Amino acid sequence: MQSFTVITNQTHQQLQHRFYRPGHGVFGHLPEPPKRVFESQGGLTPENAQRVHLINAFRRYGYLEAQLNPLDLGEVEK
Repeated sequence: MQSFTVITNQTHQQLQHRFYRPGHGVFGHLPEPPKRVFESQGGLTPENAQRVHLINAFRRYGYLEAQLNPLDLGEVEK
């Protein structure tokens, strides 16, 4: 029973490898994903984390404070 499982797993891996990323010119060819240009060195510093937080706050809530009236229909109420 164990040898059957090993053979089945090996066959499954071979089939998976055979049909994954076929050669160039074959229908369904997937090119290799791009490699990273650089590796990040550590996480965000506290200053950069605050900057990211501020930018996200403007993105999320900035429209609430904006006083826009593109159709010029009258006073903008706040």
